[in-house]
Amino acid sequence: RGIGIQGAAQALGLALGPVVGGLLLAAGGWRLIFIVNVPAGIVGTAAAWIFLPRSRDLHALTPFDWIGLGLFVPTIVTLLVAISFGHHWGWTSAPSIALFLAAVATGVGFVGYERRCREPMLDLSLFRRVPFATGVISGLLAYGMLFGAMFALPFFLERARGASPDQVGLVLTALPLALGCVAPVAGRLAEHVGSRPLTVAGMALASGMLAFVGLSQPSGWLLIAELGLIGIGLGLFIPPNNAAIMASAPRTQAGMAGGVLNMTRGLGTALGLALTSLVFGAVVADRTSVSATSKGFTAAALFLAVVALVAALLAAGLPGSIRMRHIDDTAEPPRRKWTKRRDTSGR
Repeated sequence: RGIGIQGAAQALGLALGPVVGGLLLAAGGWRLIFIVNVPAGIVGTAAAWIFLPRSRDLHALTPFDWIGLGLFVPTIVTLLVAISFGHHWGWTSAPSIALFLAAVATGVGFVGYERRCREPMLDLSLFRRVPFATGVISGLLAYGMLFGAMFALPFFLERARGASPDQVGLVLTALPLALGCVAPVAGRLAEHVGSRPLTVAGMALASGMLAFVGLSQPSGWLLIAELGLIGIGLGLFIPPNNAAIMASAPRTQAGMAGGVLNMTRGLGTALGLALTSLVFGAVVADRTSVSATSKGFTAAALFLAVVALVAALLAAGLPGSIRMRHIDDTAEPPRRKWTKRRDTSGR
């Protein structure tokens, strides 16, 4: 239930970004999109410092893996840049090939180093657990689908339907609102029926609705209703998926599991935007043409429907039930707090 509420809040915050962005564009231009983040960041940081409790049951304090971080960041950056600009540069151009080779080289180096490192930034042994690996990959696809849709829809509504930025923002509100309403219910329901039926049904619903939207290209209230159904599908998926991921990790690695979960959201967002942009741009040769924009949107929506369908198939491998504890605890670990250590040496 708690993960359902947290997932609803985080998904709402992420998905409402384009909605608020459209209203800000209409109100005063693109600079407001960046300026509004300053007070939001200050309030969020202060709230975290005041309200979040101290962590307990922590892993022993160890040095941070700076080398692993130094290999991981360029891997992701070069891969995303290559995907984002490959169509414009040409997939066989020197910059594209160089970036892909750099991503492969640093990625192989990262995996090799993390496997040898005594205290890695990312413990790859977590991915040997089938529920953990399956949950992470299906979650990656789900977030990619969500933000790919939030990327493609404004282009379609503005260029093919002639909507203004504020109108686009209001239409898109249907998806995150439905997600936020359903997610807490799904989190509680998962305690009774398990994660598998909810995650599979949620992604199957989202996949079907995306395919229908892409092929029929509805407008008005029908489009709003279909976006709401996509949001319901995501609301059914996200809390049970997150709970299954966290429950499959050891208690002492809960922080790392949470980090992987948030990394999955970030990578899913970035890959969803990059790949949807790639599919959309490959079809739309003339960006001023209404028919070309419609064809590009259909291709992007069908691509995202396939992504959601793959996520549903992977979600079928999640455990049938979620126990609200970490599955491999053999003994209660010592409780640790971030407090000053008392000097018992007599000095």
